[in-house]
Amino acid sequence: MTDPIYPVACPICGECQNILPGGFEPYAEPFGKVSCMVCNHQFSRPEYLSGLDARARALSQLTGPQPE
Repeated sequence: MTDPIYPVACPICGECQNILPGGFEPYAEPFGKVSCMVCNHQFSRPEYLSGLDARARALSQLTGPQPE
């Protein structure tokens, strides 16, 4: 696994609590079973990858404290 995996928001309940299979690789075929820990929604591959991209973009905008 080379790319970081972030918690992805569920399109049903909005929670970012994913259940991933061991050794999960989001870009590998076949796509592993990914589900929401809260509502048990089963992510489709496009749904998960879209959420992963959105989460990565949001996290890249965060900045830490700046020195004074």
